[in-house]
Amino acid sequence: MHLFLKVAEQLGAFGFFCLVMRGLEWLNPADRDFDGPGIVRNCAVGYFFLFAQEMTQLALGFALAHSWHGLIALGRVEQGSLLRAIPLAFPVILMRDFFYYWFHRLQHWSKWFWAQHALHHSEEYVNATTSIRHHWLEMPLTAIFVYWPLALLFDAPALTYGIAASLISWIGLANHINIRIGLGRFGWLISCPQNHRIHHSKQPEHRDKNFAVNFPIWDVLFGTYYEAKDGEYPTTGLSSGERVTSTRQALLLPFMMWRKMISGKKTAVRPDRIFRPIGSVAETVADGRLFHTFRSRQAHR
Repeated sequence: MHLFLKVAEQLGAFGFFCLVMRGLEWLNPADRDFDGPGIVRNCAVGYFFLFAQEMTQLALGFALAHSWHGLIALGRVEQGSLLRAIPLAFPVILMRDFFYYWFHRLQHWSKWFWAQHALHHSEEYVNATTSIRHHWLEMPLTAIFVYWPLALLFDAPALTYGIAASLISWIGLANHINIRIGLGRFGWLISCPQNHRIHHSKQPEHRDKNFAVNFPIWDVLFGTYYEAKDGEYPTTGLSSGERVTSTRQALLLPFMMWRKMISGKKTAVRPDRIFRPIGSVAETVADGRLFHTFRSRQAHR
């Protein structure tokens, strides 16, 4: 019961923040359309997502406490100091973004993983509540592909990890705000609403772009960065035009898609496509064109 109440409190605090953000969205929105029932549905779906997040954190914490400690012991540097914990949180966030970047690409490459991720991209009116419009399966998968390798890399004390987790949550929430905020040529430094809206775009030129949640430098390095033009705020949603119109449909969506794949004998994307971008990056590094994509984009401004 305590866990249910804790998640309800988190959702309440999140809802209050979204009300504040709604005022900003009203002043200068990227999209003037408003979907009230969709926001309520996002919060309902988000409750299951937040509950899965709490359960996953408990399970992961228990597993790590009885197994491996990270290679880099940040506690020796932090020593309980807030002034030291704040800068130590940034390498944790940076590497978390690296692991999530590749997990996120996998979700877009593989039809099997896309089935779980499609709910998030089915949002046609991206707003602050879209940040928790994830299927509850997102958290166990994120624990496996992101937080487990991160824990193997860093042995972060609670203070450093707490600061990192808070910043990750706030940046992720801010990325989905329906507001015209962009960083222009400096957009590769840190993610922003315009940068992330490109990722949610229906437009074919924006497909599979801007995967990083916090630091787009990973998109720059691996050739998936798209620098938004001035005033470029595209429509969002699934390019197929499919929509999610009920909480029940949202919670069942990946299972329904998997069932269709199995019955239709469809398979995930071929492994050669998955590994091809890694090879292209290696070639780019070898011949000194690491920032070729980024520089080409700048040259055409």
